[in-house]
Amino acid sequence: LEGLPEAPHFSSLYEGATDLLQGAEGYTYLYRLNCGGDAYTDSYGQTWATDDTRYSHSWGSDFEGISPYQASQGVTADPIRGIRDWPLLQSFRFGRHRLSYRFPLADGHYRVELYFTEPWHGTGGGCWTDCYGLRLFDVAINGQTVVDDLDIWAESLHDGALKKVVEVDITGGNLVLDFPEVKAGQAIISAIAIAATDEQTIAASRSAIKSVATSDADAWSWAKANANVLAKVPAEMLPEDQPTRAATTYQAEDAKAKGKYTQQDFKKRTGIFFAESKKNSLEWAVTTGLGEVYALRFHFMNSSGQPKPVEMTITDRADNVVQRATLTFPDTPEKWRLMSTTTGGYINAGTYRIALTAEDMTGLAFDALEVQ
Repeated sequence: LEGLPEAPHFSSLYEGATDLLQGAEGYTYLYRLNCGGDAYTDSYGQTWATDDTRYSHSWGSDFEGISPYQASQGVTADPIRGIRDWPLLQSFRFGRHRLSYRFPLADGHYRVELYFTEPWHGTGGGCWTDCYGLRLFDVAINGQTVVDDLDIWAESLHDGALKKVVEVDITGGNLVLDFPEVKAGQAIISAIAIAATDEQTIAASRSAIKSVATSDADAWSWAKANANVLAKVPAEMLPEDQPTRAATTYQAEDAKAKGKYTQQDFKKRTGIFFAESKKNSLEWAVTTGLGEVYALRFHFMNSSGQPKPVEMTITDRADNVVQRATLTFPDTPEKWRLMSTTTGGYINAGTYRIALTAEDMTGLAFDALEVQ
C-alpha cells in the first residue's frame, strides 16, 4: 500500500475484528434479531433469533403466493470487515417505506443497537470507488427519527460492519422500527438488538414477549426456503412506482464566491478552489418548486490534509435564516467527493440562498450543489 493516497476509513479495512457484537455491560438483552436470516449463535454465545412474521413486515406480504421475506431479503458471501461473525451481517433486509419491524415491549427505557453493512455499492472497485450518497435513508422508532441521513458507505465503505446505538423511551406496548424517508437507493439492515437495565421493565417485557403468537413463525426457515422458485406478479398488482423528484444541479462557477479563490478544471470538472484567506464563502441562489424537505449534495474536494468544518446557512428572500448547520468536509486527496445533508425541515416554494462560510477554507474546492 506504500505510495497510495489515503481514503476515508482506509486503515480500518485491514484492522482485526472488533467486539462490535458483545453485549453492553449491565444490560439485559430482550431481543437479538438476525435480519434476513435464521437463528445464529455468535462467538460470544449470544443467540440471534430468526427474522420472521412475529417481528417484520414488507411489501411482499401483500401478494398471495410470494414469500413476504424473499421479496426483501438479500445475502452476500463477502467477508464482513470489522467483525468476527460474518454470517450475522451477510444476510439483510432491504426496502423503502414498507419495510418495518415491530417488537412487543413494556413501556420503559431501552438501548437499541442497529447493525448495517453495505453489500452492493463499491463491489469490484474496492475502497477507491466513490459511492457517497448512493444509499441515504432515515431510521425511525415509533415515529421519531433516531438516525438521520444514514450513508453506510460513507462511514464503513463496502462490506464494513457498522453499529449505531440509540436510547429510546417506549410507550404503547410496542417498539416499531421503520424507514420513513429514503432519499437514495433503499434502506438496508442486518441485525437488531434491544436491551434494558430496569428490572421491572425487563420482567414486564418478558411477559409481553411470551404473548407473541408463534404458530406461523415456527414453520419458517430461510435455509429451507426454495430460492429457485420465482413467481411472476402481474404488473397491475405491483405497488405503484412513484416518480422520483428531479434533482437540480447548480455549478460552483455560477455561484457567488468571496475571499481568495481560483476557478480551475480538475478531472473533467470545473470547480472553485479556495486558498488561505480570513473569510471565504460560496453562495448559490436556488429555486424550489414545492413545499418539501430537500436533499442537498455538495460535490467537493478537500486537499488540506485535515477535516474542514464549514457553516451552511439557508436564507429566504426576506433574509430570514431558515436553517443553519455545521458541515465537516473530510480529507479527500485528489478526489471529488459528495457531502449529503438536507434542508432540515420543510421549506416552501421560492428562491433561497445556500451559503458555505468559514474562517479557513484553504484546500477546499467545490464543483456543484445538487438539490433534490
